[in-house]
Amino acid sequence: MEKSFRKSRQPKNGEDAERARFARLLWRAFPDANSENELAELAAMVLTSESRPVDKRTVRNWLRCENAPHFRYVIKVIALVGAEAVFQMIDPEVGE
Repeated sequence: MEKSFRKSRQPKNGEDAERARFARLLWRAFPDANSENELAELAAMVLTSESRPVDKRTVRNWLRCENAPHFRYVIKVIALVGAEAVFQMIDPEVGE
């Protein structure tokens, strides 16, 4: 009998916690999104530049904490959310 292995929803280390914070920032940056798919489409459109396209599948991986975003995308999302997000990145206990 095969066991089903699922990823734990609790962050296991610092990197997992950072990925989870970024996923929450994405939801805050696009409050009109009603689903993960809708958020992925919106974020991909906004974060895509002429030289660096962002696929909605990549955004879904960020939302599921499966991949870490490049710093350039973290900065863009923080800019969308506002200065409060910077303080939350510095002190994760603020606002959570």
